[in-house]
Amino acid sequence: MAPPPLPEPGDLEPESILGSFAHARLPAPSRRGRGEPAAGLAALAGRYDAFILDGYGVVNVGAKPVPGIVDAVEALRGAGRAVMVLTNGAGRPVRWTARRYAGWGVGIPEHLVVSSRDALEAELAARPRPGLWGVMAKPDSELETLPVEAALLGDDDALYREADGFILLNAGEWTAERHRRMVEALRSARRPVLVANPDVSAPHPDGSFSAEPGYWALRLEAETEARCDRFGKPFPDTFDLALARLGAAGLRRERVAMVGDGLYTDILGGLASGLGTVLVTDHGLVRGLDQRAWAERTGISPDYVIPGP
Repeated sequence: MAPPPLPEPGDLEPESILGSFAHARLPAPSRRGRGEPAAGLAALAGRYDAFILDGYGVVNVGAKPVPGIVDAVEALRGAGRAVMVLTNGAGRPVRWTARRYAGWGVGIPEHLVVSSRDALEAELAARPRPGLWGVMAKPDSELETLPVEAALLGDDDALYREADGFILLNAGEWTAERHRRMVEALRSARRPVLVANPDVSAPHPDGSFSAEPGYWALRLEAETEARCDRFGKPFPDTFDLALARLGAAGLRRERVAMVGDGLYTDILGGLASGLGTVLVTDHGLVRGLDQRAWAERTGISPDYVIPGP
């Protein structure tokens, strides 16, 4: 069966967002969880030795922490459980994320915050370097920290033509016109496209859903011959990076829980990487959806389902 058409950016909502992932090349889950209900993270402290939390949808939504996250992290740490964050938020280096968490009282230090941008930077450092990368990002994204020559993509046609490759970091200021420029550039000459945030969308406190770099990557693949390389959940490179940072060499993977609100990112990635999985239902993409129905439709089912932290 052919996947549904990609929605327009203004038509993103939970059903169309989850349907969009049918267009993506994704890892296969190694198993299906049972979707057992639990009261919250503290109730699972006896089941897992370490917890990897998604950022957006678990720690925060928008500029505010999710209710209960501070107490949940403190309870897990008090029980002797390791806690870290693995986020697909790639717009800024993780020190900004860690600083925000500290301001909210969320006790997760900077060295235990890993982002898909970290995985991208490791890949860029290992690659032969083309002359110039054009980057989808906001002006405050600190492109100078990338280990390549990088320039912010805006409305200058020449930069799209001259770039030797494209990086999709943050879509906060991306427009349909800028997308058109990138499409034309890729049609004129194939070149690499690296996606540092595979998320199709993110939920916002007002109930709206933004088009994230993963969405624009799907559009590029549908409209050109580009095949984007993705870094972040659900792909294994980022999970390996997080586990290494966690110091999980002595832990069995099934004793490490990936906690998130994204079926196709957090839960699929956790299952494909051999981790336990916990779906948070009340603060992110699956809010208001029938989780069991979507598990049947997608074949992606977590080990546990909790309303919030």
